[in-house]
Amino acid sequence: MRTGRRLVLAFLFWAATSTLIAQQDATISFKQVWKEAQPADFSITVHQNGQVEYTSMDKDLTPPQERNAPVESNAEQSTQAQDAASQDAFHKQFQASDGLWEKLANLAKQANYFDGQFDFTKHAIAQTGQKTLSYSDSTRHTSTTYNYSEDPSIQELTAVFQGISSTIEGGRKLEFDRRFDKLSLDQDLKGLEDMSNEGRLQEVQAIAPTLQRLATDRTVLHIAQQRAQRILKKANLPVAPSS
Repeated sequence: MRTGRRLVLAFLFWAATSTLIAQQDATISFKQVWKEAQPADFSITVHQNGQVEYTSMDKDLTPPQERNAPVESNAEQSTQAQDAASQDAFHKQFQASDGLWEKLANLAKQANYFDGQFDFTKHAIAQTGQKTLSYSDSTRHTSTTYNYSEDPSIQELTAVFQGISSTIEGGRKLEFDRRFDKLSLDQDLKGLEDMSNEGRLQEVQAIAPTLQRLATDRTVLHIAQQRAQRILKKANLPVAPSS
C-alpha cells in the first residue's frame, strides 16, 4: 500500500512539475511582413515571465520613395535602395505590463493555441501583410499564418501586437526628432495621443522614459509637453522620470 501511494504521489509531483515547467517556458510570438507598412517586417515574442522582445526591419524603399520614383533619378533610387538594404535590425527588450501574458494566453487558448487554419478564404480580399502567430512551451509548438482572420481571438491578438509595434516605432520617431527635428515632436505626439484615445497604443511603459523626458523638457513646444503628459496619465504612468 505504501509503495503504491508513493508511486501515486510521485506521479502527481511529476505532473505538477511538468505543468509548471511548461508554463515557465511558454512564449507567444507574432510576426508580420508587409512591404506597404512601416516597419515592413517586425516580430514580437512575449515570455510567460513578462519579458518582451521586439525586432523590426526595413530593407526596401519607403512608400513615399516608391511613389516619387518617376521624378527621382536612377542614381538616387539606387542610392536609396542601397541605404535601405544596409539598415540594421532594430531590437528592443522590455518588461510587459501586469496582465499582458494572462490576456494573450487566454486568447491563445481560445484559438486552440493556433493549431489550425485561421486564414479567411471565402473570397479574395485585400492583402494586409502575412502574419504568423506562434505558441510554444515544453510540450506544444504550434503556429498559424494568415492575411486576415474572422476568428475574434486572432483579431484581438493581431490588434494587440500591432499596437505594441506602433507604440515602439512611435517612441523611436520621438527619440529621432528630439535630437534632430524638435518642431516635428508635436505632430508625432498628436499621432500617438490620437492612438491612445482610440485604445490602440499598447505597452506604453516601453516608451515611458522618452515620453517623460519630453513631458518635462522646456526646450520643446509647451503643447508637445502637454501631449506627452496626457499620454502618460492615460496609461497610469508617472509624468516625471523616476530619480
